[in-house]
Amino acid sequence: MYQEERLLKILGYLKEHHSISVVDICSLLGISRDTARRDIVKLVQEGVVIRTHGGVAMPQLKREIATYQDRLIEESDRKRVIGKAAAELIHDRETILLDVSTTVQCLAEHMRAAELMAITHSIDIVGILSGREDLQVYVLGGYLHARDRRLYGPSVIDKLKEVRADKAFIGASAIHSDGLYYPHEDDVSVKKEMALRSDQVIVLADFTKFNRKSVYRLDFDRVDILVTDQAIPAEIHEVLDQKNITVIECDRSLNEEENQHGV
Repeated sequence: MYQEERLLKILGYLKEHHSISVVDICSLLGISRDTARRDIVKLVQEGVVIRTHGGVAMPQLKREIATYQDRLIEESDRKRVIGKAAAELIHDRETILLDVSTTVQCLAEHMRAAELMAITHSIDIVGILSGREDLQVYVLGGYLHARDRRLYGPSVIDKLKEVRADKAFIGASAIHSDGLYYPHEDDVSVKKEMALRSDQVIVLADFTKFNRKSVYRLDFDRVDILVTDQAIPAEIHEVLDQKNITVIECDRSLNEEENQHGV
C-alpha cells in the first residue's frame, strides 16, 4: 500500500473517531511502528493532524470552525432533542433573544409559544420564523458573515443595548469548568450583550462541546440554565452547582421513538 493510500485511511478514521494511536494505526493498516511513525510525521508536516501522547488527533479548532451548514448536519439528532426541550421553556408573550447557533436554530423550529417578540442576528432563524404570523421578528442588522450565516458589527451591539428580553438562548463551541468558549471574539461580544440584556440566560449545548478547545471565553456568571443531552463531566457539574445553574439533561429516547414512528 502506498503512503498516500495509508494517509487517506488514517484521515478517514480520524474524521469518525477524532484520534488514533500508533498501535491502532499499525493494526488498521497492517504496518510496522516505524512506518506508522513516518506516516504520522507526514500528516503533522501537512498540518492536518496534531500529535498526542501515543498517536495523533484532528485539530479541535479546525473542527469547530467548520461552516454553519456542516455544524448543522453534525450531531443533528442531538441538536433537535435539545432544541425541542429548550422550546418548552418559552412562554406566550415573551421577548426572546436567539443567538446564531445550529442548536438554537433547532429551538426556533420547535417553538410553539404564541405572541412572541424574537430578536436575532441569525439569517437562518429569521427564515424559519418568517413563516409565523403570530409573532414579531426583530433583526439585528449589520455586515453579513456568509460562512456563519450571521450579521455582525458594532450596530448589532448598539441595537442590543436598546432592548430588554425575558430570555436569551445561546450556543457554545466549547465548555470548560471556567466558562463557555468560542472561536470568534466579536461573536463573544454579542453573546455577552445578550446575557446582559436578558432576565434569564439559557445555554444549549450537546455533550461533544464539553472539554473541547476554543479561544474566547464567556464566564458562567450570567448563565441560569444549561440544556444538554447527556450527563456532563463531574468537574464542570460541580462548578455549575456552585453557581446555582440548573442543568437539564434531555431524553434522547423520545426523539428516537418519534423517528421510528415517522413523527
